[in-house]
Amino acid sequence: MTRKDKKSDADQFLDNLTSFLAEDVSPEELVEDLRASGFDPEQLDNEFRALLAEHAPTWRQKAERERIAALEAFVKGGATAPRARVDIERDIRGLIQAMQELGVNVAAGAYHQKFQEATDTDLESLVEDLAAQYNVLKSKKMP
Repeated sequence: MTRKDKKSDADQFLDNLTSFLAEDVSPEELVEDLRASGFDPEQLDNEFRALLAEHAPTWRQKAERERIAALEAFVKGGATAPRARVDIERDIRGLIQAMQELGVNVAAGAYHQKFQEATDTDLESLVEDLAAQYNVLKSKKMP
């Protein structure tokens, strides 16, 4: 007997289901026939629903899967909620002031010019750069 000749349980179930549905069988008769054939109707129902959910999900199930995947990607990517522009500018000014307190002449005007034209991403990058510079300066000043 080849693999093609041998029917899987799923194939047998679908064949039986098709034949039952082709006949005008009541739900009670279907349950009785399944039990008589050695099947557990509740287990078959659960397996059938699981197969449908996996292979033919509803739009709600698809949306939920995509939402969960997006959240997982967001968390794994280390993404954080964007900060307010005012907070970013405040951090820049604070870092410049801290560097000046260490005795470093920072051309503050260069950093403050045209904040309105810089993107939030650019300003975040500037905060990171200034913080790195500040940490280097602070480590050099400390014995």
